[in-house]
Amino acid sequence: TDLPPIDGGRGAWTFLFGALLLEATVWAFALSFGVFQEYYSKHELFRDSSLIPTIGAVATGFTYLGIPVTNPIAMRWPQHRRKMVVIGYVLCMIGLVGASFAREAWQLLLFQGLLFGFGWVVCYTPLLLMLNEWFVEKRGLAHGILLCASGFSGLFIPLGLGASLEKFGFRNTLRGYTVLTIVLSGPGLFLMRPGITHNYRDDSFGQAKGPGITTLLNYCKTIHLPLFATAVFLQGLTFFLPNIFITSFAKDLGLSSTESSGLLALISLAQVLGQLWQGWISDRVNVYILASISTIVPGLAAAFLWGPARGMAYLAPFALIWGFFSASYSVLYTRMCTTVIDSTKDGDPGEGLFMLLYAVLSFLRGVSNILEGPLSTLFIGDEIDLETFGLGKYRRLVWFTTLCMLGSSLV
Repeated sequence: TDLPPIDGGRGAWTFLFGALLLEATVWAFALSFGVFQEYYSKHELFRDSSLIPTIGAVATGFTYLGIPVTNPIAMRWPQHRRKMVVIGYVLCMIGLVGASFAREAWQLLLFQGLLFGFGWVVCYTPLLLMLNEWFVEKRGLAHGILLCASGFSGLFIPLGLGASLEKFGFRNTLRGYTVLTIVLSGPGLFLMRPGITHNYRDDSFGQAKGPGITTLLNYCKTIHLPLFATAVFLQGLTFFLPNIFITSFAKDLGLSSTESSGLLALISLAQVLGQLWQGWISDRVNVYILASISTIVPGLAAAFLWGPARGMAYLAPFALIWGFFSASYSVLYTRMCTTVIDSTKDGDPGEGLFMLLYAVLSFLRGVSNILEGPLSTLFIGDEIDLETFGLGKYRRLVWFTTLCMLGSSLV
């Protein structure tokens, strides 16, 4: 039976559109946690808890952390990938509804953090595998388009969530967003069909001849994988910090809620453009060059724009630079993986090795993202001084962001 065309055609673009709907509603919500961070930290039920910054870090970090677990499952039983997408999607919705009943911070961490993050990784892993079936030569572009969906919707979601939290509270906001997500992205589940019809269990993954620990260790002997792994880990340590704290920073400067939420929207706007650019150019330019540019520029912006900021004149350009370069960094993972594979002469290693390497990079991003929460509590001060770098309160956080980004660029 003839297979449908790859890198184009109705099937490929229909699948990508369905995936965009999920990315634009579910993942974009996780990226908008900065609005909830500001709200929860002042709510009478949660303001005394130190767990609040960890919620967003867990929701996003667990997504990357779980790929090494969900990836072999989706690889071994490819005929059930669509079912995994649906199950993960449902778990995300349950997480949001469960969080709406929270009365203690640990309950928010359990539902809005852990369950939501677990649900998204169950949904997202098979989605990526099916996307790779539809796109090969244009894989970088396809991933860039997919990831920019959350950036585009992020132009509006933080503003909408911020307004809703102030007017209706977190319970109604979470429940209302759940309903809106199901209405907008639920139909996308029916559009995502695999590029290959799988009626078997793929037992090759994990067997002696398949990609496993031994294969991974062999690739660690090359210079590329250790370098990429170190760069990804360092970049991940600060990847979400501006998203989480820039609204609080703006509020401490005396800016309005609209201006504070607008900074997240600016990050999302720049993210859309950056991910499209990264996806397009990563198919043409050496990934080392792109990875260095995507870390050194936001690192310098943190030192020279975020730290000295006293208003929107500095914060707005910082948000745009951070979104364009740093928020689009994960688009480069696909080309990092192909660079590692191409550095050997083993021929076509197949889908399994590519996803194994992708899982390794995602796992490292997940570990670093999880660490962001507790680390940020260590770096945040108590007193605000409008005349000092980083308002005093955020000084160590800004320098930590700068050093990690510059360190990643040097690798």
